[in-house]
Amino acid sequence: MPSIRLSPLSPAPIAIVIVTVALVGCRIAPERAESEEQAGQSPAPVADVRQPTPTQAAMAAEGQLAIDEGDYNAAIDIFESLLDENPSLTVAYVGIGRAYQDQGNFASAEPAYARAALLEPRNFDAQYGHGEVLRALGKLRDALRAFRKALTVDPDDVSALNAMGGTLVELGMPASAIPAAEKAVELEPTNGRLRAALGTAFMLSKRYSEAIDEYEIAIELAGNDPQIITNLVECYAKENRFREAVNAGEVLVSLAPSPVVWERLGRAYFKIGDFDASLESYRRALEIDPEYWPALNGVGVNELNAWLKSGRAEMAARIEAADAFRASVRINPNQPKVVKILTTYGI
Repeated sequence: MPSIRLSPLSPAPIAIVIVTVALVGCRIAPERAESEEQAGQSPAPVADVRQPTPTQAAMAAEGQLAIDEGDYNAAIDIFESLLDENPSLTVAYVGIGRAYQDQGNFASAEPAYARAALLEPRNFDAQYGHGEVLRALGKLRDALRAFRKALTVDPDDVSALNAMGGTLVELGMPASAIPAAEKAVELEPTNGRLRAALGTAFMLSKRYSEAIDEYEIAIELAGNDPQIITNLVECYAKENRFREAVNAGEVLVSLAPSPVVWERLGRAYFKIGDFDASLESYRRALEIDPEYWPALNGVGVNELNAWLKSGRAEMAARIEAADAFRASVRINPNQPKVVKILTTYGI
């Protein structure tokens, strides 16, 4: 851009300036009087462009209805047309984010929610929706910040409390998740899902007794959920409540048999001294997955004990133990305890 050259003012322009100032000065008096008359009046309200007009609110409601009916493309078209009218309309960005989120397109939902949250930081739907899609994208720390912002708007929102607690658990901070999970349960004490979430926070914090209490209530409220029972069996075992672990494990294998479930039931049977049932449970695990090495170790321990109890006379048990342990080490070589058993007993 060319530079502007300033030259000394000639007398004529100076005169013009003086005259102009004088003329302006002549107008000051009536303008001041007019402003003094209006001094006692409130200033005219300024419209918040982030908020929809009644017509725009009606269109946004149509967009939300389209989302509820699964017509996501129509919903996005409606919200985008609103943004053509007003690029600062928070509800339109939230609507677009929700439409993409419900389709599982979290990458497209995230910038829409981010824009809404930036435009209106105190908008709960914007902050909470942003947190949900960030969590789905694996951006857990960013999600945590968004959930915290949502909770500054509504501290008692159960969904946000539960989401924040779950995110903290995923970040490996279960003890930090407990206050949020406890508050959610206080707000909705008959919600089995929230009870289970609190139980998980307790379990991962190694507070097994409290976890058991929550899981037992969760089962009463939500029914026999396999994941809850799986965690409950683990907590019973940690508390040396093996008879209860067996009872819960038997229910679990009837609902959702798996190598993990059968293996945990095998451990519980072993702890109460029912070695036949323990061995059978481990073998049932291997029927489902022959390479599930924890179950191979369970077979090995049971057969080794049988061989030792026989005064090392029952050679079939010795062979079974050796075969199971060696198969386990082939699958997972990083097992120093198993290697030590093989060398100690010469099997």
